[in-house]
Amino acid sequence: MSTEYDIGLDEALSQMLGRVTRLAPVNLPVDRVGGLVATEDCIAKVDCPSAPTSLKDGYAVVSEDLEHAGRDQAVKLKVCGTFVAGGAADVAVQSGTAVRIMTGARIPAGADAVIANEFTTEEGDSVLCHRDAGPGRNIIEQGFDVARGKPIVSCGEVLTPAMTGLLAAGGVSTVRVYRRPKIGVIATGDEIVSPGRPLLPGQLYASNLVTLLSWLRHFRMEAEVAVVGDQSRDLARAVEGMLERTDVLLTSGGAWKSERDLTVKVFREMGGETVFHRVRIGPGKAVALILLDDKTVFCLPGGPPSNEMAFLQIALPGIFHLAGRDPAPFEYKTAAITKTVRGQKDWTQFLYARIEEDDDRSFVTPLEKGSRLQSQANANALIKIPEGVEQFQENEPINVQVLFGGSRLRNRPNQSTIPGRT
Repeated sequence: MSTEYDIGLDEALSQMLGRVTRLAPVNLPVDRVGGLVATEDCIAKVDCPSAPTSLKDGYAVVSEDLEHAGRDQAVKLKVCGTFVAGGAADVAVQSGTAVRIMTGARIPAGADAVIANEFTTEEGDSVLCHRDAGPGRNIIEQGFDVARGKPIVSCGEVLTPAMTGLLAAGGVSTVRVYRRPKIGVIATGDEIVSPGRPLLPGQLYASNLVTLLSWLRHFRMEAEVAVVGDQSRDLARAVEGMLERTDVLLTSGGAWKSERDLTVKVFREMGGETVFHRVRIGPGKAVALILLDDKTVFCLPGGPPSNEMAFLQIALPGIFHLAGRDPAPFEYKTAAITKTVRGQKDWTQFLYARIEEDDDRSFVTPLEKGSRLQSQANANALIKIPEGVEQFQENEPINVQVLFGGSRLRNRPNQSTIPGRT
């Protein structure tokens, strides 16, 4: 059963997470899974290193031979071979002998330490050792980095570049992951023009479309795009084609309830189920979640701040959920607010803001209302005022949703001590 109108943000997110199904797992080569989420534990198939190896260029030795070696008491050993990484290891070390060895080369039989080059001096077919080298010195033991049969990555982990390298070192060539969703974006409106085309009086370039695409690419996702006029037939045709090739569809504009706002109406006529339509957030209230043919559709409002905020607070968490990720794309940080802001009893308010650093403190400044696009462009954070919160007072520490890293302050907005709220 759907609740279509006037639901709170928390309820909308709960319904979205309960109804949107994660994508089916796929197997991908280990060099293509960076940034994706593992759907199962990954177990090492081999040891890494596969045999004891040298950490340094130097000489493999019997550690007892060098017990009394020092700067003024060199120990002389006969060099009986050279080992390089990946080369044969067919010479054994005995007391009184050494093998010249390169970083990454296998430790020869009989040796239990490596003395680094900087503590040796070559002398004909021998080497003078000027310091000791205790057992295990400069040796990486077999399986030290990765042990066969041990877990490398746990189910649900986001695979960082270094993790993929660790998987490869452990003999894992393919990984079962949630793939990145295939996304379609449709901008609607007779007044909307694609960037680069001539602009007639009264028309607008599709800035929302560009903003959405840039956000998706910020999170390493690509999208198919289309610009469609205010004709139900044209919109339905574009939707049908795009749904065949995508997992998620975002529409921009036409999500309200006037005669020319056709988006939600078209999806309903196509058999879509409206999970919700109109959420108590400002800006961004005219957002809808529709399920159609096992695909997820987010209808976003057309006003630039409303469009972006509905995407950031509802659609983007849904896309993250589809891809198996935590549906909280942004971190929160405590910062002192530089001016008093007021909330609304029955709405969750979001304010565009700048978060900046000063020594060991963070400050957040709400951006003055004026140009919508300027505020969006200059913001690196969002202030969330939950339902029921009347105000945040100047200098009060609050949790700020950080979109991008904060910058250093040129001038402190306030020198006073930050009071806490209990």
